Amino acid sequence: MAVSKKNPFDAIAKPKAESKAKTTKIAAAVTPEVQANVDAYIRLKAEITAREAEQANYASAIIDHVRPQQDRLAFSGQYNKSFDVAGTTGNVVYTTTDRFSVPKGETEQEALSELLGEKFDQFFVSRRTITLKPAAAENPELIGKLMKAIEAAGLEVGDVFEVTDALAATQDLDRRQYELTPEQLEQFRILCKQYKPSLK
Repeated sequence: MAVSKKNPFDAIAKPKAESKAKTTKIAAAVTPEVQANVDAYIRLKAEITAREAEQANYASAIIDHVRPQQDRLAFSGQYNKSFDVAGTTGNVVYTTTDRFSVPKGETEQEALSELLGEKFDQFFVSRRTITLKPAAAENPELIGKLMKAIEAAGLEVGDVFEVTDALAATQDLDRRQYELTPEQLEQFRILCKQYKPSLK
């Protein structure tokens, strides 16, 4: 009996998702004490959710107050990621991050390119992801050809792989965004959202 050879692309081919069997919930036996614990848990969960929403509103107000100060200082050449914000009983530290949500749509990316002009390539890079097409992963003959092609460069990458190019922010974009004019920065922030500052 011949031993089957391991497919060298198993590690990069996307596995088929296994279908999950549906499970039925079974009612647990409870005591009055457990019922009281469940009720207290549900009550506290609702209170925590309400408190987190309230805290988020306060956080937004603090961020909205500090962000313009950060912008003014950065435009004058004094960029800083962190600010100490004092209350009457303590303080929080406002810290921005160098992480951005880059638009994926072609229209938004074109608008970003038009806005940034020559600076576009300083602000963003294109990252390519290549994955094996499902039909190719299941075709031993094509896998054999691919193995030969890797040695002899006989196939086009697009014949076998799905190729995706994604726009990604360059390092230090949090600082570099201040190379734009205030008006450009306002438009830039609509197209490319920086992750929210943290408050600790």
